Amino acid sequence: MSVWKRIEHDDGTDAVAPPVTSEGVGRLASRPATIATIGPSITIEGDVTGEEDLLIEGRVAGKVTLPKNNVTVGSQGRVRAQITASSITVEGEVEGDLFAEEEVVIRPSGTVRGNIVASRVSLESGCRFKGSIDMERAETKESARAKRPQSVKEKAPAADSGESLLTPVQPAISSTS
Repeated sequence: MSVWKRIEHDDGTDAVAPPVTSEGVGRLASRPATIATIGPSITIEGDVTGEEDLLIEGRVAGKVTLPKNNVTVGSQGRVRAQITASSITVEGEVEGDLFAEEEVVIRPSGTVRGNIVASRVSLESGCRFKGSIDMERAETKESARAKRPQSVKEKAPAADSGESLLTPVQPAISSTS
């Protein structure tokens, strides 16, 4: 939702300022993408997919999958679904898991009952949250697995392989003449 503001200059000329977005849209204002809106009187049961930012003010049950876009659950929004998006902002109610490539923000009016997986998570003072938070990126998990040393169990030969679990130690021989 945007509001155009007319600016009058001192020299008597008029200009139109860029749109000012409502706070309910959150980070959506910083992207020049189209914003789809599910209005307060709309109820959707099933999967929601697409390639544009989404503002939910109505009710959604199922799955919301917009992996390259932003999803905002507005103050009137009621969602019972798993949400997958680039960025997720919650001002209403969500019951379901949230998966964001960039960040999840739960505003003071927001309520989430579910798990969050994102690189950045912000729980603003006054919000309600019940679930778990995983802030480790998928690529970080993979690189950590690749870099970690083998465990002792992985290095040790099997007991029935016939190999000795002990390494023989040669005594140090010193000669004094």
